[in-house]
Amino acid sequence: MRRQVLFWLKVAIGLGLFGLMFMLVEPSSILTAFRSANFTAVAIGGLLMPLNIFIQEYKWRYLVRLVKPEVKVIETLGSFLAGYTFGIITPGRIGEYSRSLFIKNTPPLKLVGLTVVDKFYNLGCTVAFGFPALLTLPWAPGIVHGYQLVTMIAVLAAIDGTLLFLALDPRPVRSLIYALQMLFPRRGGIAQIVGGLDRFSQPQARVTLVLTLAHYSVFLTQYYFLISAFAPINLLSSIRSAAAILFTKSALPIAIGDLGLDQLASIQFFGEFGISKVAAFNASILLFALNVLIPALLGILFVGKLQVGQRKQPDDN
Repeated sequence: MRRQVLFWLKVAIGLGLFGLMFMLVEPSSILTAFRSANFTAVAIGGLLMPLNIFIQEYKWRYLVRLVKPEVKVIETLGSFLAGYTFGIITPGRIGEYSRSLFIKNTPPLKLVGLTVVDKFYNLGCTVAFGFPALLTLPWAPGIVHGYQLVTMIAVLAAIDGTLLFLALDPRPVRSLIYALQMLFPRRGGIAQIVGGLDRFSQPQARVTLVLTLAHYSVFLTQYYFLISAFAPINLLSSIRSAAAILFTKSALPIAIGDLGLDQLASIQFFGEFGISKVAAFNASILLFALNVLIPALLGILFVGKLQVGQRKQPDDN
């Protein structure tokens, strides 16, 4: 009951934030901006969506093959997209962890550990670039300055250095997890989760980091073209704003699917560079449709196939 209340509360927050957007931006101006948009820039942003999906799916497939070398592309693609389907209805997209249920003949808990690895690299990249970007926005110097700024820079350097070290060498974290599992009397489930990390070492960590950086770069490039479709902006300002938006969404998982929060952050941060509310809103909505909504709708096809397969399993046995 408590979970249901929390879920509907976050749905209400998301709808409230999204409703706030229409108080800040008139619906008629949204349509007018779309009619006058640079459709070449919109098309480029749209064409980057398959590349975005490919890089993320390839990284997931690379990780899954550490425990199931024979896994097929259609299987990892299906599990990845199905994770989007469940992720869109959960704050912070934690529902994406369900992708581990869509890989056949492999203990789901073994894949949960790899999903955590995937999410750690994504979050680490978001923090490493997004927090500094947030502090370089035009309004930041008026809030953080002097000794505060020096202290903040030192903290950021320590955080980024630690994240980079852990991303390149997972052995310390893995050893810590191995040690912690001994504290629990029932270690079967934890042992399976940890077992999925046995083959994740330095070479695999480097590949995962490169793929994560590639995905992050595509996201920033995509945002640049979509915002440029509605208003002129230089590349550096767009990157700073987009990185800050992604960091804010990750730090405040208070709305279902980040809907509303994403648009509010986009209006706020791009507004620092003179971008109109309408342009920021439209770019954010297009990005949500391309990177979240469309993959989630495609994932529904694979969710249905999994349900059919589960019903057939008892008969096959």
